Amino acid sequence: MTRQQMGADLWSAYTELRNAQSRYDNPFFDPEFAAIMSEVRDDTRFGIAFQGEDVVGVWPLHLRPGCWARPIGGPFSDVNGPILKQGINLAEEAFLAGLGLAGLTSAGLLPQKTGRARPELEREGLHLSDLSGGWEAFMAGQQKAWPKHFKKMRRLYRNVDRDFSESRFEWDETSDACFETLINLKRRQFDRTGLHDVLKPAWAQSFLDRLRQHESDRMRLRMVALRFDDRIAAIEVNLQSDRVLHGWLTAFDPELSNYSPGNMLVQEMLQHMPQGDLSLYDAGIGLSHYKRHYCNLQQPLDVGTVRADVAAASPMRWAGQLWRLGERSMPGRLGNAMTRVRRRMDQIASSELTTGRRVAGLASALNRRNV
Repeated sequence: MTRQQMGADLWSAYTELRNAQSRYDNPFFDPEFAAIMSEVRDDTRFGIAFQGEDVVGVWPLHLRPGCWARPIGGPFSDVNGPILKQGINLAEEAFLAGLGLAGLTSAGLLPQKTGRARPELEREGLHLSDLSGGWEAFMAGQQKAWPKHFKKMRRLYRNVDRDFSESRFEWDETSDACFETLINLKRRQFDRTGLHDVLKPAWAQSFLDRLRQHESDRMRLRMVALRFDDRIAAIEVNLQSDRVLHGWLTAFDPELSNYSPGNMLVQEMLQHMPQGDLSLYDAGIGLSHYKRHYCNLQQPLDVGTVRADVAAASPMRWAGQLWRLGERSMPGRLGNAMTRVRRRMDQIASSELTTGRRVAGLASALNRRNV
């Protein structure tokens, strides 16, 4: 059902389910995130699971062609899945089948069980920084684990002090100019690396604009920035909800890369988090170099396709299944190349809402030979 069809009672039940378990503290499970998304994408739907008259599950999704679903928020949703009442054992495929859907493609499905992932899914790690013991205790642990990195960081801080009159960190940057700088840097990065520009679609721009204007007791955007003198060295837009800060869009000035401004930004941000009653930083999937230096906790996530109703799957979905089979069976380099192509196609499909835009995105990627 749509957001308008849910009504106050169902929305209240949704909120209560989300608040009942700490595993759903991540801002991507926040009902306000889903509500704002429903304002900019008319393919947003809310699946409801009942036990008798009680609501025991809610799953916000995007309804795509061929009875298929994608996580709420498209390429911006790093963690997703059904929100279930504690003690309810409802498999994802059963939930989807109950909604009349053939399946779902996800790059960050929160598993209900922490054992091995199912064969059709890959198990990844969500990298977290747990600061519940305070900044000093956190840094003591990280410095012990990565002494060479933090020795290097102390040297880089000295270099900044030597080469610039001032280094300034902004914990709550709100200027339009800084936000526009982030978007421009990020889009230039997409162009430079050949990745699909997920910030280009009109719905994505509208979504970010609405989030910038949205602020409540439970969810908001938080932009942080690091400046050397009056020059922006690094910026990060984070999504904040409850005790969790999720690192979302990050960019830095490539001309200042010798100072590792991205690492400096993360370090300054983590130090400020306990002052804002935030105890968990979510750095997302993928073990980039900075993540291993600043993360001390992992949460399992699954990546891949959940199939609910094989008979309802379209020919395109069958082709996708065969493609994944090829990834697993082809030798090394060829299998890896197929995986890169599939992930690029998934990124395009999750951000572009029309067939024409998807074809154009794929043609651009092929033209640049970056899939």
